Amino acid sequence: MPGFLVIDTPGHESFTNLRSRGSSLCDLAVLVVDIMHGLEQQTLESMELLKQKNTPFCIALNKIDRLNQWVPNPDMNTRDTLDKQTEPAKHHFQTMLDKTTLALNERGYNVCTYWDNNDPDFLSFVPTSAHSGEGMCDLMTNLIRMGQETHREKLLEKDIFECTVLEVKVIEGHGTTIDVILINGLLKQGDTIVVSGMNGPIVTKIRGLLTPFPMKEMRVKGEYQHHQKIKGAMGIKISAPDLEQAMAGSALFRCVGERQIEEAKDLISDDV
Repeated sequence: MPGFLVIDTPGHESFTNLRSRGSSLCDLAVLVVDIMHGLEQQTLESMELLKQKNTPFCIALNKIDRLNQWVPNPDMNTRDTLDKQTEPAKHHFQTMLDKTTLALNERGYNVCTYWDNNDPDFLSFVPTSAHSGEGMCDLMTNLIRMGQETHREKLLEKDIFECTVLEVKVIEGHGTTIDVILINGLLKQGDTIVVSGMNGPIVTKIRGLLTPFPMKEMRVKGEYQHHQKIKGAMGIKISAPDLEQAMAGSALFRCVGERQIEEAKDLISDDV
């Protein structure tokens, strides 16, 4: 696996839209749960959505640095930082872990900490702190293990073209653009694409393929790198005419010739 394409999706509408198509935008997911608050309604809705899409996921049990008398050990792995904590901090951690485990058990989920998990039918807890960096290496390790062992077949590159519109926005100097996730396949500047629109299918040509510079975020306004072609899996900003009515959460089709364009229009009509 050459790397991770991470998509931050707090209540993202495209995930709700994708539910009806029965497809998944991602191969693996990380569900973030606040250890201090446990399962909230949005968490339960996200879990149900992942279950419906049959998307493998683990649970980042976040904010361990907020536990009573917790002493942060920046960027340390979870088990080592746990060993260094005071007894009250260890006790509070175990109490909150047990509470969240019970809440999930009551909803039919089997869970345990990732270092105790040898059963592919169990979900893994990965205790983390996004603030101190504790457990972040554990989270990456667990995702790599999922990708290499239990869910290896999901990460194979496919010959088919798969691309999904994530967001639609106006960018100064580029007009209306769409942020897409190119899951499989190749996009080139000048390609004809078809996407769902509020008033029907939109047929247009790619004017620009843009990506943020390294260590920059797609959603933050700034300068972009321009590409002649891009191969999946990648997050891309596409500049093209007539995108004002494009719909987030819809599929994007790359077409060659009128026949493929008409086929894409039919597929989009069914999708909407």
